[in-house]
Amino acid sequence: MVVTGAGHGIGRAIATRLAAEGARVVVNDLDAEAAERVAAEIGGHALPGDAATEDGLATLIDSARGHLGEIDIWFANAGIDRGKGLAATEADWTASLEVNVLAHVRAARLLLPGWVERGAGRFVVTASAAGLLTMLGSPTYSVSKHAAVAFAEWLSATYRHRGVIVQVVCPRG
Repeated sequence: MVVTGAGHGIGRAIATRLAAEGARVVVNDLDAEAAERVAAEIGGHALPGDAATEDGLATLIDSARGHLGEIDIWFANAGIDRGKGLAATEADWTASLEVNVLAHVRAARLLLPGWVERGAGRFVVTASAAGLLTMLGSPTYSVSKHAAVAFAEWLSATYRHRGVIVQVVCPRG
């Protein structure tokens, strides 16, 4: 299993729980020290790096396959909250959409062909309650998390009959 954004917060909790249940966990985070620390704590394997860009995802997935063999479950947990209100800049919007939505699209493009061929795979999206409701003051986060929920819904409707399970987790905090 691969958990992105697993160096802190929800991702760390997911990785810790999975390892406690006996799963082999790849811990990914931009913060290399945090990824290494969590991996050491849970007996996982750290693969720090960018889980949002095409190149970063390709490297992460190739390296994770090298360690795990197949990737059975992908926890798309990495996320950011940039910019507040209408003062959010173009850069804030772009970064939010890249990490909170397009990272999921890019990972799905790389993972689903193999899962469809095998007839099995699971894609879990951490979308936040902001993806169902809203987050006052943070349009970039709320809009991008709504898009993440919509993408997961589309992915599920399109691929569930081919063995791919898609789940969305919407914690609020």
